[in-house]
Amino acid sequence: MNRYFTFPVILAACMIMAGCKENRSSSGAYKETAFEYRKNVQAVKLSKTLTLRLVVNDTYCKKTACQCIQNLASREYEELTAKLRRDYNINLELSWCMDEKNIEGMLKSGKFDGAICKPWFAFRLMPAGNFRFSRIADVFDPFENSLLGGIFIVRKESPIQKPADITGKTIAIGQEDSYEKNHLALKMLDQAGIKPDKIIRRSICSEGINMLLDNQADVAVISDYALIASCAVDFAEEDAFRTIWKTSDIPLCSVILDLNRVSKAEAAQLQLALLALSGKKCPESFASSGFVKPMFWIPEPYQVKTN
Repeated sequence: MNRYFTFPVILAACMIMAGCKENRSSSGAYKETAFEYRKNVQAVKLSKTLTLRLVVNDTYCKKTACQCIQNLASREYEELTAKLRRDYNINLELSWCMDEKNIEGMLKSGKFDGAICKPWFAFRLMPAGNFRFSRIADVFDPFENSLLGGIFIVRKESPIQKPADITGKTIAIGQEDSYEKNHLALKMLDQAGIKPDKIIRRSICSEGINMLLDNQADVAVISDYALIASCAVDFAEEDAFRTIWKTSDIPLCSVILDLNRVSKAEAAQLQLALLALSGKKCPESFASSGFVKPMFWIPEPYQVKTN
C-alpha cells in the first residue's frame, strides 16, 4: 500500500541552484546519526542488568498520542520491555512525554540516557549541549513504515499546480524544531529558486492546515502522516487537499542513545536485542513489526547566514 496518500504528487522538473528569500545554507555541524551495526556481536542475556532511562514521545503510543487518533495509537511498550528484561537483562525505564515541546527540557535535565522520538528533537540539541546521540534502531509505525517526509499541500480547488507556482505566494511551514516541515522544505525552495512572497512558521501541522482552510496561506508544508494521524483528522479530510511536492525521506521515529552516557558495547546489545524482538517475535501489543536497523541519515539543518 502507499505510505499514506493517494492524491498525486508532482515533482519539480527543474532544480535551479539559487537563494531563497531568507538566504540559508547547510551548517555542516552534523555527522552520520545511525549507530554502526556490529555483526560480530550476538544478542545475548547480559550477566548484569543494563538499565537505560529513555524519554518517549511516540505518535502511536497510547500514553503519548493525541486522543483523536486512539484508533491508530494502540501501541503499548509494557510487553516489549518485559521481554527485554527477561531475555536480555536490559531494563528500559521509560518516561512518557505527551508534548514534544517538553523533550528538550527533559533531555537537558541530565536524567536520561536517550529517547524514543522523532530524531531531530534530540539531534538538534547536540551542537550546544554535551550530547553524543546515536540512532540505535528505527521504529515501524502501524503501517509498517519507518520513514517520514514533508508534503507541500494546497486546497483541492487551488490554482497552484506545481512547485514553481509557489513563487509570490504565502506558504506556512514548520518551526525550526521540525526537520521535515522546515529545514527540508526551505532547502527545496532554495535549490529550485522558488521565492514565496511570505513564509509563516507554525508549530503543528493542524495550524498550517487551518491557514489553508481560512485562506491565510496558499500552501502549507505538513508531515506526511498529518491527515490520518494527528489532530488534523478532527477537522480536515484528506481528499480536500492536493500534494504538489514532497521532500526526501528521513527517519520517522528512532531509539536514540547518548554515547556519552552509554558505551558502544551496551548500545550494540540494545540494538541487537530490539532487532531480535522484531518481526514475528514482536509483541502484538506493539502494533507493528517493531524495529529496523537505522537508515543512514546526516541532518543538514538550514541556518540563516549572518553577514
